[in-house]
Amino acid sequence: MMIFNIRPNTMNYSQIQYARTENKKKIIILNGDLMSLRCRQRNRNMDGSKVTPISFVSYKEMEKEKAKNKSKVYGPFNFYSMSRL
Repeated sequence: MMIFNIRPNTMNYSQIQYARTENKKKIIILNGDLMSLRCRQRNRNMDGSKVTPISFVSYKEMEKEKAKNKSKVYGPFNFYSMSRL
């Protein structure tokens, strides 16, 4: 039998993720847990349509963008969302 904690303190397991904006021109540094990002990726809008997924980039790609133009990288921002279950 498996027991799951419904509201665990998942910010203890936070990781830094790098994501592109919707127009793919800027990179945002997100500090959040993987469960919040998973819920965000599978989320739906109020009208039932799917949310546009976050496009993640690697640390190396973020460093390249940072070297090219420092104004293209923003953050770090805390990203934490509770699931709707």
